[in-house]
Amino acid sequence: MLALVAAVLAAAALGAGDRAQPDDSVDAAEALIAAPSPDYKAIAAGETHSCALRSDGTVTCWGNNWAGQADTPAGTFRAIAAGDRFSCALGIDSTITCWGARWYGQADAPAGTYQAVAAGDRHSCALRTGGAITCWGSNDYGQADAPAGNYQAISAGLLHSCALRTGGTVTCWGYNESGQADAPAGNYQAISAGLLHSCALRADGTVTCWGDNNDGQADVPAGAYQAITAGLNFSCALRTDGTVTCWGESAVRLV
Repeated sequence: MLALVAAVLAAAALGAGDRAQPDDSVDAAEALIAAPSPDYKAIAAGETHSCALRSDGTVTCWGNNWAGQADTPAGTFRAIAAGDRFSCALGIDSTITCWGARWYGQADAPAGTYQAVAAGDRHSCALRTGGAITCWGSNDYGQADAPAGNYQAISAGLLHSCALRTGGTVTCWGYNESGQADAPAGNYQAISAGLLHSCALRADGTVTCWGDNNDGQADVPAGAYQAITAGLNFSCALRTDGTVTCWGESAVRLV
């Protein structure tokens, strides 16, 4: 059940970015269905590929491999992230390794030790061991201009990024045409940046979304939740009873 929930949530994780090249014959949903069978402890889905962290710490990826985003490196890792045609993983030594497309420098992870990594469309962000944020890759809209401060979680969307400060407040930066970077005040425990909207899990277990709502992706159903993810033009959340709820465009087909 947990693996299934993780897969559904990961499939919603990005869904944003450049539209597929002519070679991109495998979409994210097909890639997810084709997942290999061994035991895993984490999963991440990009635009047209998926990656999973095995119980032994190795990583496997499947789906479209047009830019080498599914060519996983050797080594043992403790976290993974999948973006648009590239992937990143946090090693057991706390360094970051990225592979796949690097035309904008999104796979050129800077040296240092980290505690979390997030992959967006053409940029990446990571939470350093000391709590500071570093972003790299495309910065056309300031999505890689990480603000100063101490943080506990990070998320990279299409052209914006969001982070959860150690005090529980949310800060977002980058492209803000739809208000996706205008984080509401409050105390939160998790954050997710999507295409043109963002969502966060409040300390009381409720979810708040902001930004573009043309497809209802910011209209959160009432209830108590324990995890949240923002996708292309939909959102999904894991309820405290273990069920998954999605809303926005094509939400019915996701659950």
